[in-house]
Amino acid sequence: MVTKLQNKETITTQIPVFPLPNVVFFPRTFLPLHIFEPRYRQMVEDSILNDNLIVMALLKKGWEGQYHDHPNVHEIACVGKIKNVEKLEDGRYNILLYGLSRVKILKLFQGKPYRMAQVKYLKDIAFDHDGFNENYEAESFLNLAQSYLREMGVGNLEEIIKVHNHSLESIMNQVTSVLDFSIQQKQELLQIDTLEQRYNRLKELLQEQLKVFKISKNIKYIPDDPSWN
Repeated sequence: MVTKLQNKETITTQIPVFPLPNVVFFPRTFLPLHIFEPRYRQMVEDSILNDNLIVMALLKKGWEGQYHDHPNVHEIACVGKIKNVEKLEDGRYNILLYGLSRVKILKLFQGKPYRMAQVKYLKDIAFDHDGFNENYEAESFLNLAQSYLREMGVGNLEEIIKVHNHSLESIMNQVTSVLDFSIQQKQELLQIDTLEQRYNRLKELLQEQLKVFKISKNIKYIPDDPSWN
């Protein structure tokens, strides 16, 4: 359930939270999850009986000693909707989430085996200035991302993500999800409200990595030589 505010922001009642240490979820992307812990099996069952929503939040550093309790999470997260569910014979679940929106966690509740959150839906600030050609930028960005994947030896970008007829925002989020950035870099990108700033930062990260690849290729192997000691 949601409540509309005067400033057109949206605040929800409680939504289940699934915190993980190694996943940053983005809107307009799909996330397959294997659910095996009893508390999160219950979370899936409860979500299915309600609105199929789950908030994916990244655990903050230092979570290791508190994982089975209530470790801190980053307040900027992503809410997703369960699109597919497979219940296994032993009670585990395979689910597929689709990212709906970035959210800010306003308050966490501890009443269930898992945590619930009151969240505010965040609206991205769109590309809106004169001279910004989104179609051109999308093509340019895809070429940059493909160069990165080529250096990584991963393969063709269009075999990994579905890029046809998608907005630049959607392509950005899909690319960010599959590329080998650090989890903190992905969280940094999720926290940026302005699409253009997020786009520019994402390009910077790709260009920085390409420079590293180029430098690494130019470093020649130097055999051990006792005379150098």
